[in-house]
Amino acid sequence: MRWIRGWKLIGLAGGALGMLLFVPCAAGSHKDHTHRYSVVDEPVSLGIRTVRTPAFPVVSHWYDIMVQVEKDLPFKQMVCMMGVASGLFSPKDCRSNDPLLRADWKVLDGDQIVDKGSIPDICACKFEDKYIYKSLGGFAGEAGKKYVVELNFTKDGTPLNVANLHLIVIQHKNN
Repeated sequence: MRWIRGWKLIGLAGGALGMLLFVPCAAGSHKDHTHRYSVVDEPVSLGIRTVRTPAFPVVSHWYDIMVQVEKDLPFKQMVCMMGVASGLFSPKDCRSNDPLLRADWKVLDGDQIVDKGSIPDICACKFEDKYIYKSLGGFAGEAGKKYVVELNFTKDGTPLNVANLHLIVIQHKNN
C-alpha cells in the first residue's frame, strides 16, 4: 500500500509542478490580451451622455485612451460604425449616419484639466481576431497623481452596444 501512495504523491507533485509551469503559458501574452494590463477597463454604453472612470494612479509614462469592441456585427458594419474605415473600406462606403462613435474626452486631476481632445476622424485603430480598438487620444501621466477620464458621447451610438464596448486606459506600448 505504501508504494501506491508514494507513486500517487510523486504523480500529484509532478502534476502540480506541471501546472505551475503551464499556467503562465496558458494565460497569454500582453500582445494577445491588451486590456489585461490596463489601468482602466470599464464596460460602457454609447448613449448621448457623459461617462467618468474611477480615479486611477499613474507613473510617468504616456497613456492611450481607447474603446475596445467585440466583432459581434458584420465586419463592414462595425468598421463604419466605429469610424475605422480605411484600406479596403473607405468612409464613402459607409452610411451617412456613420460613424456612431463620437465623443470628446478630457483627463482630470481633481478639477484641473490635464489634457483633452476629440475622437480622431482617421482610423487610429487596431484589428485583432476578436476585437477592434479605436484610439480616442492619449496623455502624459505624472508619477504619484491620480487621474479621471471623462468622455462626453456626442452621438447616439447605442446600436454598437451589442459589441460589448469597453473604455480602456493603458500605458502606451511601442510595437
